[in-house]
This record gives sequence, C-alpha cells and structure tokens, in this order.
Amino acid sequence: MKVLKPILLTTIIMAVLAGGIIFFLNRSEGPAKELNERILEDQRDESEERAYRFDIGKTAVRLATGGEEKNVLNFDSKNVYQVATSNSARERLDRLIKRMSASFEEPIIAANPFGTNANSFYFYFETKYRGMVRYTVTVEDESIPDLVRYVNNGQENNLSKVHEFTISGLVPGMTNYIVMEVLDSTGAKREGITYSYDAPACQAAVKLDIDKGRSKDISTLGLYFVMPKGDEKIYAYDNSGILRNITNTEGAHGSRFYQNGDSVFYQVTDTKVARVSAIGRVLGVAEIKGYGPILDFSYDGYGNVYALVKKKGRDYLVSGSLQSGNTRQVYAFPKGVSPASISEPAGGNLYVAAAKPDGIIKIKALTSNTPKVAFVLGKKSKWKKTPLKKKVTQDKLVSTWETGQAILNLQSSSDGTNDTLSAYVAEKGKGTAKEFQIQGKNKSVQEKKSFPVGEGGVCSSQFYDGHTIIANYSKGTYAEYDKEGKVTKQFSLGRAADGIVKHSLNGMCFYAN
Repeated sequence: MKVLKPILLTTIIMAVLAGGIIFFLNRSEGPAKELNERILEDQRDESEERAYRFDIGKTAVRLATGGEEKNVLNFDSKNVYQVATSNSARERLDRLIKRMSASFEEPIIAANPFGTNANSFYFYFETKYRGMVRYTVTVEDESIPDLVRYVNNGQENNLSKVHEFTISGLVPGMTNYIVMEVLDSTGAKREGITYSYDAPACQAAVKLDIDKGRSKDISTLGLYFVMPKGDEKIYAYDNSGILRNITNTEGAHGSRFYQNGDSVFYQVTDTKVARVSAIGRVLGVAEIKGYGPILDFSYDGYGNVYALVKKKGRDYLVSGSLQSGNTRQVYAFPKGVSPASISEPAGGNLYVAAAKPDGIIKIKALTSNTPKVAFVLGKKSKWKKTPLKKKVTQDKLVSTWETGQAILNLQSSSDGTNDTLSAYVAEKGKGTAKEFQIQGKNKSVQEKKSFPVGEGGVCSSQFYDGHTIIANYSKGTYAEYDKEGKVTKQFSLGRAADGIVKHSLNGMCFYAN
C-alpha cells in the first residue's frame, strides 16, 4: 500500500495537469474560433447591422486632397501601367515612411498612389503592439449594407506592428464613412478612428437589380469583377449588388480577371496584361507584340502570360514575359482548327476549348522549343479533315459537347496529368455547367459535376466554394446557385458583358482564416 501511494499521487497530479492543459487549450481556441467565425460573417456584405449613426459626421476626420485641411497625399496619375511609374510612387512612399514616425493617430495617407483603383486610399502606420486592422465602410442610405474587411498583413495570426494597406469599397456619389479599428488577437478593439470622404459619382450603376432566389444558403465570400461590353473599366460588386471598386485600364479590359497568390492579373489594353499587388502597385506588364488583340489569356504563376491571338487570319498561342517583355510563339493552330479559350497552365501543359471543331485540346511542353498537341478529346468524325485527326480520342462525354463559346477554367491539377477543369458547354442546344477531370494517361474524361441551367448565348460557369456561379454575358446577368441548384441571388447589369468572375481576394488584400 505504501508503494501505491506515490504512484496514485503522481497519477492524480498528472491528471490535474492534463486537465488544466486541456482546459487552457480549449479556452485559447475559444476566442480564435469565435473570431474566425465573426470574420467570415462580417465579410459577406449582407449584414443588417450598420455602423452609421446620425451623428457620425461630427467626429469623422474628412479625407481632404486639397485646401487648408489637406491631409492626403496626391500622386501623378499618368502612365499608370508602366512599372517605372509604380516604382517611383513606391520610392516616394518609402521615403515618407523612413522620414516620418507614422502612427495610428497620424498615419501616412495617399489617394490612389499607383493610379490603378479609383476611390481608394493607401494607409501606412505602426503600432506599439501586434494587432490587425478592420475597416467598415458605411453610408447614410439604409438600403446599402456596410462593407467590412479585415486587412491581410501576411503575419502569423494576422497580427503585426506594421500596417500598410489600401482601403477600397467606397460607394461612388455618396459621403462614405470609414470606421477604422485596430484589434487584438481576440478581436477586441484597441484603437479606433472614423474618416469621411465624398466619393465622386461614376457612369456605372451603383446598385444592381437583384432577384432573390429560393435558396436558404448565404452567399459565398467575395466580390464579382464585372467587365461590361463597351466600357474600358473593371467594376467590382459585392453580394448585395453594390459597386465597391473601379479598376482603371488604359483602354480595354478584356474578358478575364485572375487572382494568383498575392496579385491580380487583368488586361489594360488590347495587347497588354498587368500584374497588380494588394496595394494597387503595378508589378509587371506583359505586352503581346507582333500579333493582333488578345482574344483570351491566362497566367502560369512563373512570370509568363499565355494568350490566344490572330495574325493574318491564323490562330496562335503565344506567351509574353513579365520580366523580359519578350513575346514567344508557342503553337500555331493548323488550318481548320480554331480555339475558343484557354485554361491556366498546369505542369507545363495547357488546355484549349476548341471553337472549330468542337473539343478539348491538350498542348504539352509549353516551355520547350517545340510544344506539341498531346491529344484531342472530341468526336472523331468532326476532326477527320484536320491535321490533328490522328491525335483525336473520341470521348463519350466530350463528343456530345458544343465548345464553340466555352470559357475554360482550371479548377485543380495533379502535375498536369489528371487535371480538373470547368466550362459552360451546350449539349443538344441546352447550356450546362460542367466540372470534369481529364485523365492524361488513358485520355478520358470523368464528369465530377453537371449543372444544367439551359442559359443560351455566351455564358460562363464558375464552381466557387461549394456554389455554382452562372454568368450570361449576352444578357448581362449572373446568378449564384447553391448545392441543390437553387438561386441565392441573381443580378442584372442592364447591359452585356465581356467577362464576370468572383474572387475573395483573401490572402491578398483581405484576411479570412
């Protein structure tokens, strides 16, 4: 019995310690979990809670770009999409940061210093403690929900003493109040200040017409980036159909808008694609030289933009380097074969949705001296008069698709061997959103999702965070569907579009763990 007492006592002590550790871990996980849930809920742009109060203007600091009250720096807005211009603006900001001791109370503020996003403000300040910034944009109009964003600072648990970011989300034509707060690790407010800014009006619709569907699901996080036909700007609308950002171009926006890591990619002219950072800085520009306008483009993640172009009536796949500025011919499509769109490259390969004949083409070894067609999936009888007839594998699924207007997207990749793609295709005249895996070894297709909605005209589909987004470019409408095929909301632009896509910008501009 004497021997058992020490053992028993040790067991009790260990149990108490273990219980204490478990309690501590559970307690520490509590606020973190609660904060993450709050962040997700806050950033959906559909909350009925509003920061606006009738007396908010009495204490708000007006953002003034001129006059005696000027507290905002102005920058040159010429030649915006030249890297040298952005570098010059960056150097000026760095000199100010080095010279000034910017604090939360007295930050460095600049109006759209890189010229890429209208109605945006750059902020820089430092705090003596590690925290995260949350800002809320609110207006007097009760029909416009607040926009809430948690700034991504790239540090562990999103906590930092250095805070550099760009505020966007201001509603054109209205007095916007920006409630800025610094939070601690639990999400508790440490400091706060409110700014006001009278945002200039714009020609685009500030509120879109919305039809609420029968879905009980809430919308996914993100903004819809809309490229209207006949308009050179790119507009970002939130889940409530409110205009939240205007991206300037040099004359043409194309039809694509990509997020890749900490940057976005979009066209700024018929022949140029820009890479832009979270604060709006132009990091690189790829210009496609010696060919016609870009018909479609994608990015490989390694500094190369791939584009479909024409020259003297023939179709080509070319690449443009963000580093060197050189243009390289990758593949010349043979006579009788016309591409409709391309996917993002994966594992040195790239897929092409064919407009003539219908089918999917895989081009391999993109960076080699002689990229080639690996195989074609489609109906053999349609390809028998083309030089690629020996490359065709008749897949039961793809042979029924009409891909002439398909907009191809890469969903995920397995080293470029088994790749998951998506596209909106027609089957016997009826439109269907498809997510499918191309199995490279046996040259076959396995359908993962099929979402028939019957929309006609030029349409796109995007499988996004468990939902499906169908955009009808011809009509200028887009809708988000839940897993059961019910509409959460449908939006109408009131005009045709060249492109519509949804991105969260998380991990780039915003934070959502």
